[in-house]
Amino acid sequence: MFRIVIADDEPIIKMDVREILELNGYSVVGEASDGVEAIEVCRNTLPDLVLMDIKMPVLDGLKAVEIIHEQKLARCVLMLTAYNEKSMLEQAKNADVMGYLIKPVDENSLIPAIEIALAKQSKIEKMNREFEKTRTALESRKYIDRAKGILMETKKMSELEAYSYMRKVAMDQECTIARIAQTIILSYR
Repeated sequence: MFRIVIADDEPIIKMDVREILELNGYSVVGEASDGVEAIEVCRNTLPDLVLMDIKMPVLDGLKAVEIIHEQKLARCVLMLTAYNEKSMLEQAKNADVMGYLIKPVDENSLIPAIEIALAKQSKIEKMNREFEKTRTALESRKYIDRAKGILMETKKMSELEAYSYMRKVAMDQECTIARIAQTIILSYR
């Protein structure tokens, strides 16, 4: 069940949106009436999605989105606004929101927009995990190659012997070869 925060300064809108969400199996974990409150609610609930109005008192929705993204307080944000101005749309695009809905919304527009936003966010998260895994593997490879070079030079080992040595030590120490490689590099500085 996806967890959603609704941030809008109009109580009727919040009530209608909550009803649509709950009837469709979503969990509304918090509501806010301004940007500052939205940030705090997100900080306390870490929702999957925030439905954020743009123009709200105290702190507008676009500034709140910036802070929510910066602090990783929600997986994604969908703007829900009464403003259909090109400048607002441009600001929303620059804020990395997953969608932009014009009020009033109904179930037929809100639910598909939420489903698409959450699906896109899941794909982005998967790509980020794969990127991080690849980056880590490349960095590990760099350490291993450097450590092999050190062992080959200082211990007169072949490349295969150096790698086999590091692998054996890693197995004995119950850690990764990359960690052993880092230790070798540090010990020969």
